[in-house]
Amino acid sequence: MPVRRDEIAGAPDPFARYPASTFATIQIGLMKLLVEKKVGRNGWAVMVALCRKVYSDGRLGRTPAADIADTSGLTAYQVARGMKELRDKGIIAPVTRKTAQGYRHPDRSNYGHVAQYRFTKRAWARIDTVSSGPSA
Repeated sequence: MPVRRDEIAGAPDPFARYPASTFATIQIGLMKLLVEKKVGRNGWAVMVALCRKVYSDGRLGRTPAADIADTSGLTAYQVARGMKELRDKGIIAPVTRKTAQGYRHPDRSNYGHVAQYRFTKRAWARIDTVSSGPSA
């Protein structure tokens, strides 16, 4: 079916609009890193789900495994395998917290699993970030 250009030009906004928190973006440097490390399909799906919220210091938003499974269609075991694969290939690591006594340990939830992850330094160096200030 041919498309008439005048119909498109008269549209108020030609871009797709999605509801908040229903999409993720993967930066091209991260995508290249996932390909170079030969990350499998479970790792890709988990990475896309984790990339819904990325902080400026490389931390990933806290996303429960059940939410990752619901959004990606993976089972709980596939999510666990994807997380393990991303950790083993050096793409993500647990966020390190400091206790009141000065000890460092991985951020843990009340259930004993890691609560929050971050990109490793090597992976974060591959990802292009946008500075908040004006570019010169």
